[in-house]
Amino acid sequence: MPADSFFTRTYTTMVKENELEKVEILGSKTIHVGYKISSHICEEIVSKEASSTYVIITDTNLVKAGHLDTFSAGIKASIEKHRPQSRLLTYVVSPGESNKNRRTKAAIEDFLLSKGCTRDTFIIAMGGGVIGDMIGFVAASFMRGVRFVQVPTTLLAMVDSSIGGKTAIDTPLGKNFIGAFWQPRYVFADISFLETLPEREFINGMAEVIKTAAIWNEDEFTRLEKNTKQFLQVVTNRKANGHVDLSPILDHIFKLVLESIKVKAEVVTLDEREGGLRNLLNWGHSIGHAYEAILTPQALHGECVSIGSIKEAELSRYLGILSPVAVARLSKVFSGYGLPVSMDDKLLQSRINGKVCPVDVLLKKMAIDKKNDGSKKKVVLLERIGKCYEPKASYVNDEDLRVILTDNVFVHPFTKPPKEFEVTPPGSKSISNRALILAALGKGQCKIKNLLHSDDTHRFER
Repeated sequence: MPADSFFTRTYTTMVKENELEKVEILGSKTIHVGYKISSHICEEIVSKEASSTYVIITDTNLVKAGHLDTFSAGIKASIEKHRPQSRLLTYVVSPGESNKNRRTKAAIEDFLLSKGCTRDTFIIAMGGGVIGDMIGFVAASFMRGVRFVQVPTTLLAMVDSSIGGKTAIDTPLGKNFIGAFWQPRYVFADISFLETLPEREFINGMAEVIKTAAIWNEDEFTRLEKNTKQFLQVVTNRKANGHVDLSPILDHIFKLVLESIKVKAEVVTLDEREGGLRNLLNWGHSIGHAYEAILTPQALHGECVSIGSIKEAELSRYLGILSPVAVARLSKVFSGYGLPVSMDDKLLQSRINGKVCPVDVLLKKMAIDKKNDGSKKKVVLLERIGKCYEPKASYVNDEDLRVILTDNVFVHPFTKPPKEFEVTPPGSKSISNRALILAALGKGQCKIKNLLHSDDTHRFER
């Protein structure tokens, strides 16, 4: 097939405009997933949620993409139809994690007060994770709590941050340390928003998708493995206006969004306030957040979570819990969707302006993770693809973390060598070759298992 024919073929997708899938969370089917469902969103909000004042809060990216005008027109039409005495307000903030802070939250609250908003005010948070987290917290605290809905517009927000009622702002000490659990009345995930999502943000969101499948659903992980090439071909093929035609992979995108949401909704229903099980959704985040604290804003959340996920998988392997093959599969699928899997990634290095992540600094950042028990660090360990080692995060010590996080490990001779010691190298040619060199330098009989064939490695008898 010619290289460009991929984009000229006719595709038939199962996903149709205005079709909906409703996902249950905490006993109600309030998560609605569909494609081009803006009219449904506007009607559902205004007809079901009576209010004197509806407020759309979004960021300038959504304004530039034309989404605020379109959505405002839809809400106004529904107000005129169902509640002609009501009014619509809009408020726009600057985008980016650096604006998810006390200052921006206070400015929004002052705006609401200045416009005479009361406890019946209904807030619509339309945007990515920054908007969803911060506006959810505004809703939780304004007038001691008002109703709101999440309308996530990024892949990351659709599959993760908009689901489950965790709201927060950042502080100089770290992400999401000040916040509340405050459930939205609805979450509306309209896949069509992703057509205007920039390439890097699209790829960024796949980190949470892969994470969710890795901890909970091996079948979905296998499906993701099979679609890496087609995903990147479509997402990186941009129109003149920067938008993307998702029709070749629309079914794949709809499926991965829906399956990720189903997992998170199930976990949240079982553990709404993060008593233990919900910790599993933070796989890759204990280490990932530490990288993010150093590398933000140059590196995005999903990019840091991708690196953190591989580091935490390597920790599970180091502790003898996870197989080397599973680590290799994880690394391959993250990189297959265009995400970095180590600090050595060339594209990541070009973005972070020479920033480095010393082990001691990473450990210090990890010390203030919300999952920790006092000074005891906790990490979600993976047992196999689709299953975690424990139904909660596990205690880990700094010595083991140092081995995983460091760039170099010094190997010293045993002072009291064991009579027998077995090491199984991961499924990697380069590491297999290193194992052979170490074996050649050793004394006595050495048995090595799980070696991969390599044409440039030869064995000579001596």
